Amino acid sequence: MPWTRDQLVDSVASRRGRPIELISVDRSLIAGGHFGLWLSRADDDVILYPGGTSDVHATHIICHEIAHMELGHDREAIGEISEPAQLPRRGIPGVDTAGVVKVFGRSNYSSDQEYEAELLATLIMAGRRADGSEHHSDARTARMLGSF
Repeated sequence: MPWTRDQLVDSVASRRGRPIELISVDRSLIAGGHFGLWLSRADDDVILYPGGTSDVHATHIICHEIAHMELGHDREAIGEISEPAQLPRRGIPGVDTAGVVKVFGRSNYSSDQEYEAELLATLIMAGRRADGSEHHSDARTARMLGSF
């Protein structure tokens, strides 16, 4: 079944019991060559993604960060996540960075975790069918996409 970005985010937020806020920011504000960042705050999560990119690319970046959430990669993150060192010193317009507890970017995951997140993001995007078809050739893929 076709879905919208908001439907996906609302579904994942509901299942996790934590609101997810999407914020489009200037590309220069996302440090370290990342396309997106997941900011974990005490009571919610924020996904930063670059403005000025296509809707499809922005949605894929958001799906990639959601995939990290769904796969529990925050429990196995590597490197420094306890301090928002990856955030610009001047802050990010529209984002309360004082409440950020953890920052997750590409440097906080193993190559396997990045591969898993990219694969799941691609599968989620594949479920965004324009023709309304709910048929998937792989039963596992259908079950996973059906959970969103």
